[in-house]
Amino acid sequence: MLGNNEKIQGVSIPDLFASMLAELPWRTLSQYITNNAQLLKVCTFGGHRVDPQQRPRLTKQVINEAAKNDYNEATCNALFAAWYPVHAELHEKLETYFKSDEYKNYRTEHKLTEEDYVLSDEKFNEFFNVADLKAWKLLLVFSPLKFPHNQADQILNHQAGSAELLDQIAALEAKLAEAEKKAAAATADAEKIRAQQASSDNELRDLKQQLRAQKGEIDAVNQKFQSSAAEVKRLSGLLSSRSEELTKQANTATENAERTVTRLQGELARLKDEVNGWQNKFQEQLQANRQIQNDAANADARSAKVNAEKEAALAKVAESKKFVDTLLDGIEWNTLGARLKLTPTIRKNFNSLLKRLNYEEDLSLTIEGTLPQFWSRLQKGETDLIQKIANSNTLEVETGDMHAFWDEVKGAFAEVQTSLEARVFMLNFINELLFTIYAPDQLATATIPAPAKKKSAE
Repeated sequence: MLGNNEKIQGVSIPDLFASMLAELPWRTLSQYITNNAQLLKVCTFGGHRVDPQQRPRLTKQVINEAAKNDYNEATCNALFAAWYPVHAELHEKLETYFKSDEYKNYRTEHKLTEEDYVLSDEKFNEFFNVADLKAWKLLLVFSPLKFPHNQADQILNHQAGSAELLDQIAALEAKLAEAEKKAAAATADAEKIRAQQASSDNELRDLKQQLRAQKGEIDAVNQKFQSSAAEVKRLSGLLSSRSEELTKQANTATENAERTVTRLQGELARLKDEVNGWQNKFQEQLQANRQIQNDAANADARSAKVNAEKEAALAKVAESKKFVDTLLDGIEWNTLGARLKLTPTIRKNFNSLLKRLNYEEDLSLTIEGTLPQFWSRLQKGETDLIQKIANSNTLEVETGDMHAFWDEVKGAFAEVQTSLEARVFMLNFINELLFTIYAPDQLATATIPAPAKKKSAE
């Protein structure tokens, strides 16, 4: 017993697969491709469409994919399921029999399962027809039917009816030659019709090769030719209709172009007038700009004069601000300190301060500069001391000598105390100087008071 999953000697699977594919009507073939996602992706790669004009290319793609899969059972069974209903008469006979009570009894009698499909020799001889020899070969190779060896041998090596089959093939070739002449005569100038006719010729040539090699199916050839002739006729009518439509579109485009030219000419004239108007406005604006430039030059001259007056006023203000500094610079601090009634501690600190001001090696603390600058230098020691105390943990490590660091801090305390006492003294002194020694009316002016005359006794 042979099943379609067994290797059958004497048959070419690729040839039978291509033959089965060629017999599919276009609608069935397109459905077979679109229902297979992987196959559809391959056939539409590069922007191609599943179109009747593309049938030769699509057929080649389907065969290539089947070859890649080594014509496995899944690929062949899917195509067989699409091909089987095409042979309506044979399909009807077999399906009716396998669903009948007669076959159910036969299956029970021979202990077959519901998945087994077997024809007795009597039924095989009843259904077998040499005219359907090609279809029976496809059933033998691809269908789930199981054929005994004698039935398989009869299908593969059938000799009866060869003369009749040869006559049918000769008639088919004659019809095919006539069909080729008619198809060649029906070729039109339009690209779409030529492409369709080329596709039809390719299908007819392929069919002729199949008929010469396998002596198969006359009805399929006639059906394909009639379909192609009808398609040629349909495309001829479509071309004529399309030609009329293109003529109307050309006339409409010409009319639109004429209207556009007229409109653009009017627009050009309007733009020329507008350009002339803008040129006149430009000349007027040019004259106005020259006047603005002259006005700007005059404004710059006036601004320079005002700035000079401003600089002179600022110089006077700056001179007036130096009054207090000039006043303090003229004081003899040593003599003044001797005349003041100071406590012993303040006198000591004041004298110490004067020595430092006069004898510091780096001269960083002198009375030179403005009063705020001198005051800031005195305050710097306090700021440095507070920073050392706040960051003592870090500074101890950085100096590398904790005792030296804290000795330095201890000395800074004495210096800061001296600075604070000196600034307290200076505040009292400046207050006394400005608001007691000098009269308020003298301080109200920007004039530096003349120094008092020294007594001869002094």
